[in-house]
Amino acid sequence: MALFALLGAGQLASGAEVAAAAGQAAAGVAEMQRLLGQVKDQRDQMISAHESLARELREAGEEQRKAILERMQEKKREFEAAQSALHKQIREEQRRQRQAVTGKR
Repeated sequence: MALFALLGAGQLASGAEVAAAAGQAAAGVAEMQRLLGQVKDQRDQMISAHESLARELREAGEEQRKAILERMQEKKREFEAAQSALHKQIREEQRRQRQAVTGKR
């Protein structure tokens, strides 16, 4: 009987560990979805800003064209920097998830 009690307690502990790991995995998935949503939002904003500047560029004179092209380049650099930061966050989150899984084994 004592053996069964010990085995049962061991199973409860591993069940608690599984529940904790599942909770961490769910939080990790939610974090990944949030980060991917930010990537999509930034992409959509960049596209709309670029389209707006492209419209201005078609209607602009020669001097205005240079200023608009410079703004387009600046927006592109800002977008690339923001995307790079988000991609780093995504890689870090993936690394944390992998470590959580391998650390539980």
